[in-house]
Amino acid sequence: MREALWPAMGWARVFHYYRHRIFRGGDSTYRVTAGLASGIAVSCTPFLGTHLIQSFFLAKILRANWVAALAGTLWGNPWTFPFLFAASYASGAWLMHLGGFEDGEMMLPTHVDLEFFIDRPWDFLAYLVGHPLELLLPMTLGSGLIAGPLFWFAAYGILYYPVRFAQAAYARQRILLRRRREDEQG
Repeated sequence: MREALWPAMGWARVFHYYRHRIFRGGDSTYRVTAGLASGIAVSCTPFLGTHLIQSFFLAKILRANWVAALAGTLWGNPWTFPFLFAASYASGAWLMHLGGFEDGEMMLPTHVDLEFFIDRPWDFLAYLVGHPLELLLPMTLGSGLIAGPLFWFAAYGILYYPVRFAQAAYARQRILLRRRREDEQG
């Protein structure tokens, strides 16, 4: 258990290992990029604690690299969650408004905003526990129908060529090592 929480070889070595495994694994550029994009897309969902499972299944459905998908979930972290969740909520509230829900119906009231969260975080959490659908429903709709797919396509578009470049660099490195070994032997 301790090894899973704090590896003896250190986190830097773990990240180095998985970077090699993702880019050197022989998968196509699509599979690696789609895996990373899948992990990023599921980071928009409000179901914290299930992102790894969601990314694994999304990667399997899209025939993407599941290790890359797990790595992509690192996009969702304490620094990015406020922005991802705000985008999910705003797009979900917009969808609900288009669907005929009146303002305030199944959505957070105007007094429950970022200031309320910062000034009185325990009251904010108590409100959310007492009224879970007012936040969860718009975020789920927004992340599933707008924010998640938008982030998936944006991440895929942004990451495709860097992944391709990294794979080509690893391939060149393998060729150079093979030639060096052949020269030493022959």
